[in-house]
Amino acid sequence: MLQTGINFSKQGFDVTDEALMKLLCEVGFDSFFCGWNPDDNATDALCNLAAKYGMIYESVHAPFGGISHIWKDDEKGAAWVPLLKRVIDSCQRFGIGYATVHVANAPRYNNNGPYGSLYSELGVERFAAVAEYAAERGVKIAIENVEFPQREMLSLTRELEKRGLEQGFATLYDVGHWSCYPCALDFADAFGQHLIGTHVHDNFGCRDPQVITWDDDSHVLPFDGTIDYRKVGNTLKRCAFSGSITLEVSRTRCEDLPWYKAYTLEAFMKTAHERAVHLARLCE
Repeated sequence: MLQTGINFSKQGFDVTDEALMKLLCEVGFDSFFCGWNPDDNATDALCNLAAKYGMIYESVHAPFGGISHIWKDDEKGAAWVPLLKRVIDSCQRFGIGYATVHVANAPRYNNNGPYGSLYSELGVERFAAVAEYAAERGVKIAIENVEFPQREMLSLTRELEKRGLEQGFATLYDVGHWSCYPCALDFADAFGQHLIGTHVHDNFGCRDPQVITWDDDSHVLPFDGTIDYRKVGNTLKRCAFSGSITLEVSRTRCEDLPWYKAYTLEAFMKTAHERAVHLARLCE
């Protein structure tokens, strides 16, 4: 059976990093991921806790606010290359498997009209430089599906394939995003050959087909929303996925499930692990 992981989040509770790491281990998770921390001392401390409790530090999520500038010929765009290289350096230094990246972020509210592809040759060159840098250090950047994956993500992965940069890049299947940011692509067909990881969470889909909004990205526990996880399991099987079912869930983001407020941290994590195992079994 596939291993299971989760985002390293205290879910609004006042607990120490060590108490959380110990709990994740006790309920049965094999691994975790978190946002990238530029403070090496903080990352080192987390690595030490992971080693103490036998947890795998699977990945870090690179910064993504303003990432759309990477396609533009301006100072903000140019600044993304050294920043992403710093994230890769952290992965290499601490033995973290890969760095999750976004390739674009749409406006908070978008009617799929005025927003077009940001794709540019300059952006490709920048991402290619980052992927090459990652490959040289035995690390991968994992391109995550976010809004409109049929645009920048599809075009970029095809260009990186042409350049033979598979040693430096991969793809990441965010199950929740695929539901609330829908497109006509089939994930396994478009991106499955490069799949390295998952972000698993549930939501209630795109509630208004004319609007793409982050508010639909609820991050509730799998099987608490409307996603068909049998289809998710089938997609992962078609990708020949052998990585981890890694949850990216929140107890506090969704007001549609009021009983979430009654969860203790222990009960939430135990339930989260049970749901991850359920999906892993659907992938067999």
